[in-house]
Amino acid sequence: MIETLFFYLFASITCLAGLMVISSRNPVHSVLFLILAFFNAAG
Repeated sequence: MIETLFFYLFASITCLAGLMVISSRNPVHSVLFLILAFFNAAG
């Protein structure tokens, strides 16, 4: 039960971070969102 909750939490954060990578106009913010997406994908 708790594994499923963590999976959906990490998956939703990864999808939102990926969306922010391509929609962010500031390259520094884009890289930070990309790092967040990588860490959530590793989780």
